[in-house]
Amino acid sequence: MSLKFLIIGDLHGQKPKIYFKDFDYIIAPGDFCSDKGLRPLTKKWMQVSNKKKMHFSSFLLKTIGKKKYEKLNTESLKVGRKILEYLNSFDKPVFIVPGNWDQSYRESKADKEENDFYARKYFLEAVMGNQTNQYLTKNLQNIYDCQYKLFKFGKFNIIGYGLSSNAENPKMKEDVYTKKQFILLTKKYKKLLSKLNMTYKNRNRNVPTIFLSHNVPNGTKLDILINKESEHHKKHFGSTVALDFCKKYQPLVCIGGHMHEHFGKDKIGKTTVINAGFGSYVNTLLEIEGNKIKKLRFYRGKH
Repeated sequence: MSLKFLIIGDLHGQKPKIYFKDFDYIIAPGDFCSDKGLRPLTKKWMQVSNKKKMHFSSFLLKTIGKKKYEKLNTESLKVGRKILEYLNSFDKPVFIVPGNWDQSYRESKADKEENDFYARKYFLEAVMGNQTNQYLTKNLQNIYDCQYKLFKFGKFNIIGYGLSSNAENPKMKEDVYTKKQFILLTKKYKKLLSKLNMTYKNRNRNVPTIFLSHNVPNGTKLDILINKESEHHKKHFGSTVALDFCKKYQPLVCIGGHMHEHFGKDKIGKTTVINAGFGSYVNTLLEIEGNKIKKLRFYRGKH
């Protein structure tokens, strides 16, 4: 008997449309919360950040002030909660990880100086957050938060890694760090990988594994940024953690999102990589039988 998974994409506050009616499980790669009032500011932030490195949150506080910033964050969480309540209502297991808009980052003690080294140090600590914001998931019985967790469901394993919004490996920007800085960042990166690897070791080795990541793996056709106003235009912007995990363990499927420009599949060795797309109108149906993918269908509705 095959297993059918409905995969939805990054929603950013949009209630998903469900086009496939026959499924056993739901998978969502995060970004449930709304970006209303915040997304328009990302363009300005990128222009500033290209000249002077600055965290997005720091830019927002300076631009709109603390009171408005907190109000927008509260409204964003409320919208995200409604979406998860809706997914919970299908009375089927819903596997999630937090996206970078879901206010689930781990608190960091890193120096907040605005430069590449401290920004990277802060990011590597922040993505170690153990769970999705509890406001989004509390008392929703069908929601399974996969962040650094492994769930064994008889015929498959699923493990999650959320929050990532770009390449984590300091080697991607090795030339901008001193030797001492690079050694410190590399240690933090290895610690991050170790945390995920230790979780994975407890899997059921007799059944296939689904790796659920907020961001898709780095270096595929699914993670190229298309934004002429960004310094990273036409560059790979996926997760190196997801890439390293897929190369090392070759899970049957890796499911991610984050890169809104893409909706489709690619391969890393034996692993089928899926970018679940962006918006309320994209659905993917994944059907697994035994240790193989029986069917994979992508559907984009009208919007």
